[in-house]
Order: sequence, then C-alpha cells, then structure tokens
Amino acid sequence: MSVEITFLGGAREVGRAAYWVKDGKASLLLDYGVSFDEEDRPIFPEYVSPKELGAVVLSHAHLDHSGALPMLYTAIRKPLYMTKLTKELTSILINDFLKLSGYYVTYGDTEVKEMMESVRTLEYRRTVEIPEAGGTNLTFYDAGHIPGSAMVKLELPSGVRLLYTGDVRLSETQLLAGADVSGLEADVLLIEATYGKTDHPPRENVEALFVSDVREVIQSGGTVLVPAFGVGRGQEILAVLADHEIDGDVYLDGMVRNVAELLIQGENKKFLKNPEMLEKAYEEARVVKGWQDRRRVWRRKGVIIASAGMLRGGPALYYARKMQSIERDAIFLVSFQAPGTPGRRLVEEGRVEQGGPLVSARVQWFDFSSHAGAGELLEIVRSVRGLKKVVVVHSEEKTALSFAERVREETGLDVIVPKPLETIKIEI
Repeated sequence: MSVEITFLGGAREVGRAAYWVKDGKASLLLDYGVSFDEEDRPIFPEYVSPKELGAVVLSHAHLDHSGALPMLYTAIRKPLYMTKLTKELTSILINDFLKLSGYYVTYGDTEVKEMMESVRTLEYRRTVEIPEAGGTNLTFYDAGHIPGSAMVKLELPSGVRLLYTGDVRLSETQLLAGADVSGLEADVLLIEATYGKTDHPPRENVEALFVSDVREVIQSGGTVLVPAFGVGRGQEILAVLADHEIDGDVYLDGMVRNVAELLIQGENKKFLKNPEMLEKAYEEARVVKGWQDRRRVWRRKGVIIASAGMLRGGPALYYARKMQSIERDAIFLVSFQAPGTPGRRLVEEGRVEQGGPLVSARVQWFDFSSHAGAGELLEIVRSVRGLKKVVVVHSEEKTALSFAERVREETGLDVIVPKPLETIKIEI
C-alpha cells in the first residue's frame, strides 16, 4: 500500500495550504489557500490542473486554506467537499477577498459561483464514498479551530488511511468544544504545527487577564478597540465579554457582526459549544450600521469589536487611527499579527502606520490562538491509533523541524517535514 503527496503550498510555511494526495486510483486536493506578502498582495499555491483531480476537500473557510479554490473552477466542475457552515463562511470570505484584492486575483464572480455550485456538504463523523476519486471514503471530524472546521480522513483505494488535521485546537474555548479525536485511526497523519515550539497559556487565564484589563480601561473612562478576525475570534471575544458581564456597551462592526448573525441561525448553532451564550451576547451588543454610527461609537465608553484582526483595512483600522492619540483608550489585539501588517507594526514599533505617530493609547496583545500548542499537537499524534507516519505542514521551517524531532523522540514514529513542491511517496 502506498500514497503520494505533493506539497503545492503549506510546506515549511504557515498558510497557502495545498496538498495533492494520489494513489493508483485516487487524486484529491486537500485545501487550496493563499498567503500574503508584506505589501498585502496574495501569494497563490503552485498550479494543479483540475483535469488531474477527482475531487477537492476543504478543511475550513479561512483564506489561507480556501482563497485559491475558485482558480480550479474556470472550465471544469469537480466535486468540492466541506461542512455546511464552511460553505456559508467560505462564500463570505472569498467574496470579501475578491472585493479587496481583486486586482491581483485571476478569478472573478463567475468562478466563485461555479465553485460554490460544486460544493457537497458533509456532517461530522458521516462517511461518504467519492466515486470520482476511485471510491475513496471521506469522513470529517470536528477540528475545534473555527466553527465548521474539520479534520479530514481519507480511506484511499490502495487501503492507506490518511488523516489531515487542517488547523486544529484540542482544548475548548467560549465558542467551541475543541477537536473531536476520540476513536481516530490512520496510517498517515498530516498535521499542522503552527505553534509546534510553544504552548499557549490556559484559556481561562487569558480570559481573566483580558477581562480585567478591559474593565480597567472602561472604569477610567476609556474605549477599548478589539481588532478581531471576522470568523471565529470576533465571536469568541463577544462571548467572553458577555460571560463575564462587562459593565459597558459592546459594539460590533464589520464582518464580525455578519458572521455572528450567521452562527446563531438555524442549524449553524450545532457547530457551537454554547449557542445560547452567543445569541444572548449578540442581542445585548450594539450593531454599528454605517458610517454615521462609526463616527460616534469610538468617542463612547465601551468596547468595539471590529474586523480586521491585523488592522489590514476594515473598520478596525479606521478606529485605530481615531483612537491612537487618546491615552485613556486602548487597542487590545487578540489575533496573530503577521509580519508586515499594521498590527505587527503596532506591537513592535508602537505605530499603526509606517512613519506615523507613536500611539499614545494603551496597546496589548492577548494569546487567544485558535491553534493547538506543541503539547496539544503531541497529544493529537498520540491519540491516533495505528499510526505509522507523521507529516508536518503549515509551520515555519525551524518550528516544523523542532516539532518533528520532538515527535520522533517521544513516540518513536517516523516523521517527515516536506519541502515546498516536494512529492513524497509513503509505503505502508
């Protein structure tokens, strides 16, 4: 039994996930995402001809896993598998990406429409056979990363069982219950290791510090801006503030608001740990409905949760520019800040804009990561029965090599850290 995997992106790098899985009868693509350079221009994965693929599988909606998918739908329709909620979130994110970065993108509305019409949705722990991929069996498991995210298990015609974690988090948050790893069996594990060298502090400690500091700013008459990713992080922060009953108004602006509305609708609630909490939090929050509201709310005592999480545009950047010179106000970052982004510049240099003024407002970063830390990743490896090979992806090179060595030392398993564009053949 054997399987080949070609790494079109996501090897020794974070983002741009794209993994082409083949055996004698099956050809499937796991994710097809983008990353961004320091000028905020998208970097696409290496090309694969849609003719070569039997099917495509998307682990979750974030653009570093989904942003290049419409490129595959220019002429041929291939079945595209994901959860129902991922379908809805992917539509929001890709259309927003097209609006903001369309100049650099080689697809348009037609390709997005073709892609969305090719989607086939799948529930967690339900197995479906993919005839276009030689009868490969596909099963999703809750990945605990963002609502709707999935670990992907492929039972290939060759007999090889491959499990791809996508982005994964084991421990629970206010929003999600954490990854579902009970009873997992596989021969090959394709695992993300974004934080393969570090562990996150306990979530309850992060929440307690965040809430305490928010209260301190509000009690001093200030406003707290929380730039947050539109999918997952913004809604978690909303739930955290509601759970701790912050004494002050909470405002929602941008994609954070739209996604919150989506998550509390109908069947989407089943993807949440405590949908009633998010529903209550949303009902109690104040929605920013346009520029007239936006020009007022930053002057008021309270908390503003706004996209985008790295201050790359969106209402959060507007608020940051307005609030940066007010000492009683605060900008509390709760998302990963990529190099070259205004958020990273704010943390490292104390400026929102290159060459701009030093920020007088209070600036802090809180570790609300939706990725597993090194200890949790190792726990995931150990939880998979029958495992023979581990392949480390979605991680910077030094981190990936460090995590691979730790897995070898502590489990005795064979671990591979592929290089970009490398094709590896795994014999089982």
